[in-house]
Amino acid sequence: MRRLIFGILFLSVAYSKAQLYVLQDHRPDSADQINIVYDSLPELCDTFYRAFITQNLTNLKPFVPQVKYLKATFDTLSIEYRPEQLVYRQQLMLRLLQKNYKKALKYATKYKIDLSKMEPTNHYYDYSKDQDGNTFCFVTVTTKRRKHTYELKYLAIMLNGNWFIGDELTFVEIE
Repeated sequence: MRRLIFGILFLSVAYSKAQLYVLQDHRPDSADQINIVYDSLPELCDTFYRAFITQNLTNLKPFVPQVKYLKATFDTLSIEYRPEQLVYRQQLMLRLLQKNYKKALKYATKYKIDLSKMEPTNHYYDYSKDQDGNTFCFVTVTTKRRKHTYELKYLAIMLNGNWFIGDELTFVEIE
Protein backbone atom coordinates (compact mmCIF):
# COMPACT_ATOMS: atom_id res chain seq x y z
CA MET A 1 0.00 0.00 0.00
CA ARG A 2 2.84 2.37 0.86
CA ARG A 3 4.54 1.57 -2.43
CA LEU A 4 1.36 2.41 -4.33
CA ILE A 5 0.91 5.76 -2.56
CA PHE A 6 4.60 6.58 -2.94
CA GLY A 7 4.48 5.59 -6.64
CA ILE A 8 1.41 7.75 -7.30
CA LEU A 9 2.99 10.70 -5.46
CA PHE A 10 6.25 10.28 -7.39
CA LEU A 11 4.47 10.08 -10.74
CA SER A 12 2.30 13.14 -9.98
CA VAL A 13 5.40 15.22 -9.10
CA ALA A 14 7.28 13.95 -12.16
CA TYR A 15 4.27 14.61 -14.41
CA SER A 16 3.76 18.14 -13.07
CA LYS A 17 7.45 18.95 -13.73
CA ALA A 18 7.11 17.62 -17.26
CA GLN A 19 4.23 20.05 -17.94
CA LEU A 20 6.28 23.11 -17.03
CA TYR A 21 7.74 24.79 -20.10
CA VAL A 22 9.77 27.97 -19.95
CA LEU A 23 10.21 30.00 -23.10
CA GLN A 24 13.93 30.68 -23.44
CA ASP A 25 13.81 33.81 -25.61
CA HIS A 26 10.75 35.61 -24.28
CA ARG A 27 10.15 39.07 -25.69
CA PRO A 28 7.25 41.03 -24.24
CA ASP A 29 4.61 42.20 -26.67
CA SER A 30 4.99 45.93 -27.24
CA ALA A 31 1.26 46.27 -27.98
CA ASP A 32 0.46 45.52 -24.35
CA GLN A 33 2.64 48.33 -23.03
CA ILE A 34 0.75 51.24 -21.56
CA ASN A 35 1.41 54.80 -22.63
CA ILE A 36 3.13 56.97 -20.10
CA VAL A 37 0.92 60.03 -20.09
CA TYR A 38 2.14 63.50 -19.19
CA ASP A 39 -0.20 66.07 -17.75
CA SER A 40 2.65 68.58 -17.57
CA LEU A 41 4.21 69.89 -20.77
CA PRO A 42 7.65 70.70 -19.24
CA GLU A 43 7.89 67.12 -17.94
CA LEU A 44 7.05 65.77 -21.41
CA CYS A 45 9.62 68.06 -23.02
CA ASP A 46 12.40 67.01 -20.65
CA THR A 47 11.68 63.32 -21.20
CA PHE A 48 11.42 63.78 -24.96
CA TYR A 49 14.75 65.62 -25.04
CA ARG A 50 16.42 62.71 -23.24
CA ALA A 51 14.90 60.32 -25.79
CA PHE A 52 15.95 62.61 -28.67
CA ILE A 53 19.64 62.57 -27.78
CA THR A 54 19.73 58.74 -27.61
CA GLN A 55 19.46 58.60 -31.43
CA ASN A 56 17.14 55.57 -31.31
CA LEU A 57 13.89 55.54 -33.30
CA THR A 58 12.14 53.13 -30.96
CA ASN A 59 12.43 55.62 -28.09
CA LEU A 60 9.88 57.87 -29.83
CA LYS A 61 7.00 55.40 -29.65
CA PRO A 62 5.92 56.24 -26.05
CA PHE A 63 5.40 59.88 -27.04
CA VAL A 64 2.68 59.04 -29.57
CA PRO A 65 -0.72 57.98 -28.19
CA GLN A 66 -1.64 54.32 -28.53
CA VAL A 67 -4.74 53.25 -30.43
CA LYS A 68 -6.60 52.52 -27.17
CA TYR A 69 -5.90 56.05 -25.95
CA LEU A 70 -7.02 57.58 -29.25
CA LYS A 71 -10.22 55.51 -29.08
CA ALA A 72 -10.92 56.80 -25.58
CA THR A 73 -10.22 60.36 -26.71
CA PHE A 74 -12.55 60.07 -29.70
CA ASP A 75 -15.26 58.54 -27.50
CA THR A 76 -14.90 61.40 -25.01
CA LEU A 77 -15.13 64.04 -27.74
CA SER A 78 -18.07 62.24 -29.45
CA ILE A 79 -16.18 61.96 -32.74
CA GLU A 80 -17.47 59.31 -35.12
CA TYR A 81 -14.74 56.94 -36.27
CA ARG A 82 -14.03 53.52 -37.67
CA PRO A 83 -11.45 51.29 -35.96
CA GLU A 84 -9.19 51.27 -39.01
CA GLN A 85 -9.16 55.08 -38.96
CA LEU A 86 -7.73 55.02 -35.44
CA VAL A 87 -4.97 52.62 -36.39
CA TYR A 88 -4.16 54.69 -39.48
CA ARG A 89 -4.08 57.94 -37.55
CA GLN A 90 -1.85 56.51 -34.80
CA GLN A 91 0.55 54.96 -37.32
CA LEU A 92 0.63 58.18 -39.34
CA MET A 93 1.57 60.19 -36.25
CA LEU A 94 4.34 57.75 -35.37
CA ARG A 95 5.73 57.53 -38.93
CA LEU A 96 5.79 61.31 -39.43
CA LEU A 97 7.60 61.77 -36.12
CA GLN A 98 10.12 59.07 -37.02
CA LYS A 99 10.63 60.54 -40.51
CA ASN A 100 11.37 63.99 -39.07
CA TYR A 101 13.63 62.44 -36.44
CA LYS A 102 15.63 60.67 -39.16
CA LYS A 103 16.09 64.02 -40.92
CA ALA A 104 17.34 65.56 -37.66
CA LEU A 105 19.77 62.68 -37.14
CA LYS A 106 20.98 63.02 -40.72
CA TYR A 107 21.58 66.72 -40.13
CA ALA A 108 23.50 65.94 -36.94
CA THR A 109 25.60 63.33 -38.73
CA LYS A 110 26.32 65.63 -41.68
CA TYR A 111 27.65 68.39 -39.44
CA LYS A 112 29.26 65.97 -36.94
CA ILE A 113 27.12 67.06 -34.00
CA ASP A 114 27.32 64.83 -30.94
CA LEU A 115 23.77 65.04 -29.59
CA SER A 116 24.63 63.34 -26.31
CA LYS A 117 27.02 66.16 -25.35
CA MET A 118 24.59 69.00 -25.98
CA GLU A 119 23.16 70.88 -23.03
CA PRO A 120 19.68 72.43 -23.11
CA THR A 121 19.69 76.08 -22.12
CA ASN A 122 16.15 77.39 -22.68
CA HIS A 123 12.66 76.08 -23.34
CA TYR A 124 10.08 78.25 -25.10
CA TYR A 125 6.41 77.31 -25.14
CA ASP A 126 3.99 78.90 -27.62
CA TYR A 127 0.50 77.69 -26.58
CA SER A 128 -2.39 77.95 -28.98
CA LYS A 129 -5.90 76.64 -29.70
CA ASP A 130 -7.61 75.88 -32.99
CA GLN A 131 -11.22 76.66 -33.93
CA ASP A 132 -12.38 73.33 -32.44
CA GLY A 133 -10.87 74.14 -29.04
CA ASN A 134 -7.94 71.70 -29.29
CA THR A 135 -4.88 72.83 -27.35
CA PHE A 136 -1.41 72.49 -28.79
CA CYS A 137 1.99 74.05 -28.20
CA PHE A 138 4.98 74.82 -30.38
CA VAL A 139 7.99 73.88 -28.27
CA THR A 140 11.47 75.26 -28.90
CA VAL A 141 14.43 73.88 -26.98
CA THR A 142 17.65 75.85 -27.32
CA THR A 143 20.79 73.80 -26.79
CA LYS A 144 24.49 74.59 -26.74
CA ARG A 145 27.58 72.64 -27.64
CA ARG A 146 30.81 74.61 -27.36
CA LYS A 147 30.36 77.78 -29.44
CA HIS A 148 27.36 76.51 -31.39
CA THR A 149 23.71 76.99 -30.56
CA TYR A 150 21.00 74.68 -31.88
CA GLU A 151 17.22 74.67 -31.83
CA LEU A 152 15.03 71.63 -31.46
CA LYS A 153 11.44 72.46 -32.43
CA TYR A 154 8.33 70.31 -32.38
CA LEU A 155 4.60 70.39 -31.88
CA ALA A 156 3.05 69.05 -28.68
CA ILE A 157 -0.66 68.29 -28.63
CA MET A 158 -3.07 67.86 -25.76
CA LEU A 159 -5.46 64.92 -26.01
CA ASN A 160 -7.94 64.28 -23.23
CA GLY A 161 -5.95 66.37 -20.74
CA ASN A 162 -2.55 64.77 -21.48
CA TRP A 163 0.33 65.92 -23.67
CA PHE A 164 1.83 64.00 -26.60
CA ILE A 165 4.35 64.81 -29.30
CA GLY A 166 2.81 65.72 -32.64
CA ASP A 167 4.97 66.39 -35.63
CA GLU A 168 6.96 69.20 -37.25
CA LEU A 169 10.14 68.04 -35.53
CA THR A 170 13.16 70.05 -36.68
CA PHE A 171 16.72 70.39 -35.48
CA VAL A 172 18.95 73.16 -36.86
CA GLU A 173 21.85 75.37 -35.88
CA ILE A 174 21.06 79.01 -35.20
CA GLU A 175 23.40 81.97 -35.24
